[in-house]
Amino acid sequence: MKEIQVLKVSKKNIIVFFIFLIFMYIMQPAIVLGANGGEDTLDDIIQSGNDFLNAADDSMNTIDEGDLQGLSKFISGVLLSIAIGVTVISGVVLGIKFVTQSIEDKAKIKEAMVPWIIGIMVSFGAFTIWEITIKFFQNM
Repeated sequence: MKEIQVLKVSKKNIIVFFIFLIFMYIMQPAIVLGANGGEDTLDDIIQSGNDFLNAADDSMNTIDEGDLQGLSKFISGVLLSIAIGVTVISGVVLGIKFVTQSIEDKAKIKEAMVPWIIGIMVSFGAFTIWEITIKFFQNM
């Protein structure tokens, strides 16, 4: 019986293999398929692009302002609820830690309250700016 020689896996063989793969990738022709499976001419592709750009002119594709306002109110309500929940829960946790810890640990908890308060101001400030902006642009 003949023994089958197995190619040794070395760094050189791996590098040669990857160079071969890169070469084969580069040599592949660029194929662009249109909606018709590659049977589109350049004029067809340009016409499809123009049709897409002109689709905004159709009255059927307009955005319903009522739906947009409803979505905006829903998103702001959800985000405000999350902000209130996180604020209350983290405040309760910090308060319990403050009450139950020793005097030295209370100083550390007070230091942890500074970013907590700044976070509250940023989150509710952002919500306030959001609401003011929405009301301002609704009146325009």
